[in-house]
Amino acid sequence: MPTVSLDARLRQRLAALDAQGLRREMPQIRDRQGVEYVLGEQRVIGFCSNDYLGLSQAHQPGAAPAGAASSRLICGDLDLHRKAELALAELAEHEDAVLFPSGFQLNVGVLASLLSSEDRVYSDALNHASMIDGLRLSKAARTVLPHLAAPPRDPPVGPGGIRWWVTESVFSMDGDAANPDALRTALDDGFCVYIDDAHGFGLHRGGRGWPQALGIRPTLYIGTLSKALGCAGAFVAGSKTTCDWIRTRARSFVFSTGTSPRVVESVLNGLTLLRGRVGDEARRQLRKNLEHLAEALHLPEVPIAPIVPIVLGSNERTVAVATELLARGWHVQAIRPPTVPRGAARLRLTLSATHEPEHIDGLVAALRDVLGSNHHHRASSAPTP
Repeated sequence: MPTVSLDARLRQRLAALDAQGLRREMPQIRDRQGVEYVLGEQRVIGFCSNDYLGLSQAHQPGAAPAGAASSRLICGDLDLHRKAELALAELAEHEDAVLFPSGFQLNVGVLASLLSSEDRVYSDALNHASMIDGLRLSKAARTVLPHLAAPPRDPPVGPGGIRWWVTESVFSMDGDAANPDALRTALDDGFCVYIDDAHGFGLHRGGRGWPQALGIRPTLYIGTLSKALGCAGAFVAGSKTTCDWIRTRARSFVFSTGTSPRVVESVLNGLTLLRGRVGDEARRQLRKNLEHLAEALHLPEVPIAPIVPIVLGSNERTVAVATELLARGWHVQAIRPPTVPRGAARLRLTLSATHEPEHIDGLVAALRDVLGSNHHHRASSAPTP
């Protein structure tokens, strides 16, 4: 067991910042009209925005401003931001959440701010580049795990240290998923578990993510708003203490302009759709399409996510196949190193609820024709089409 919990550590460090007068808090802005707005209960005229030409509200009168105009810690924290964070925290089944303009920005800032030199962190070999970079910026001792392997049950950790497991839920290039039982065991053993659910958020009942659907409550939950939600940005959900720390110490949050209020407004609208009848119908249709693709490709089982890689190995061959498919009207991107390991270049098929059955049949027919029955290739989920 760790000698200190993450929240206990962060409460101590936040108290130290308070004592030094260094804790940051976001001025809560309401009813902004240009340089005039309400701060707390007082109407003020602001002189700390970066909206130099006053264009953040000029694009669509009456709509949410296009820009937050500054860091949220200066004068960019609006009702919309806080409303969205509360809604996202509720959906993620955590106390609080923090919005970031992108998932890359989130992972780089959050991991570097939370991990300490006395910690030991275990990271999946196929984690996203943003997670790898965030870990590199931290001072924690790092161990790279073989893909889908679990960390040891009781690794050594120094005084005040915390054991971390950093992993994706559904892996973006392979379409496979972390082991749910191993995640539950790690949480029971006192690990802090950090799950990036970029490709699982919103795809389960009621708009929930992959961990929530399986009854797993990670220490930190990361959701991306540019995938199932069809918008932009990302959020981290966790305890209120952890989110307070992130807001005051994650450099990519502190030193960045707040997420565009117009984007946040779209996020809130998208969450209403995601959690309601529209989202339910879209998830049902996506499942039908996955079942259709599985049958057409003769897969042994329906993919767990709308990602089906067809590994061709050679970079040149993968590009050639993608180019030929494009010439026939099918855009399937060739994925090559360093995005995937050397010798594992692939076509990455991704499905949408808006695909029609004839789209799936047409693509599979084109794949069969282009690849040919005598060409060597393999797929993480799919045999020869």
